[in-house]
Amino acid sequence: MSSVPIETYETLQVSRSMATKQMRSITSPKACFVVMGGMDVGRIIALEEPVIIIGRDAKCSVVFQDDGVSRFHLEVRSESADSVIIRDLGSTNGTFMGGKQISKAKLHDGAKILIGRRTILKFTFLDELDYNFQQQMYETSTRDGLTGVYNRRYFSKKIIADLSFAKRRQIPCTLVILDIDHFKKVNDTYGHRTGDQVLITVTKALGNVIRKEDILARYGGEEFVVIAQGTDMKDGESLGERIQLCVAEQRIPALDDPTKIIKVTVSVGIATVPIGASVGSDVLISTADANLFRAKQLGRNQVVTSTVSSIPVKKK
Repeated sequence: MSSVPIETYETLQVSRSMATKQMRSITSPKACFVVMGGMDVGRIIALEEPVIIIGRDAKCSVVFQDDGVSRFHLEVRSESADSVIIRDLGSTNGTFMGGKQISKAKLHDGAKILIGRRTILKFTFLDELDYNFQQQMYETSTRDGLTGVYNRRYFSKKIIADLSFAKRRQIPCTLVILDIDHFKKVNDTYGHRTGDQVLITVTKALGNVIRKEDILARYGGEEFVVIAQGTDMKDGESLGERIQLCVAEQRIPALDDPTKIIKVTVSVGIATVPIGASVGSDVLISTADANLFRAKQLGRNQVVTSTVSSIPVKKK
């Protein structure tokens, strides 16, 4: 009788290792920056375009809200698959590689670039497996699993950084907190699967209203927040009203019975830090939250806004 070979744990490990090596061999490494320091640690920036502009301005290909980063700080030019050149664009605080200030340089694998006060980029080549893994790790740490927007952990760090940035740059900063009205009733009536679909639909609607540079995050449950850097109280009111309208326009079929259409509204609380004000994130959040509570008291589907030091005023 012939014996049947038994695949051991060691054999499985070797097989998996060989499979991984084979997969790596058929994927072309791509040039990337990995953020090693600053606000977005772990973020992966694929250098797939021939020319990429890095800076603070929303028009840049890659935006960093580091107050030491110039509006248009750095140009990255890919001359070939293995030749990437960086050029400082006359930035105020300069660009440093390996501790030395440079105006133009060719990048090598592992090179570390400092722009601004704290943003550090590591240049490297990642194959598809490593790239996807790194990207997934970053997304897991910063994004909400259901809606795909930023999570509360990321928001808590970002609001502190943005308030500091706004004060130094002498610009206003507005925080929006919104809550889906009677969301528990949606879950109780149509089930949690449909409730999740409502959250996803509302999130997509919000993404169509806010600017590219605004930060949208899920604050918890059916609550969402928007950080609108450079937005004053008047524009904050307009943003809140657009949010209120866009959500009210959504028509969401119940998953178990598509003939039943769900419509929801939101209550919105807004707080604005005026130019030059020194306000902590806890004060800004509590003010916006108090305005949200006031909006609910007024009958829901309302927008209530104020600066951090003024009395909330009802907005219809």
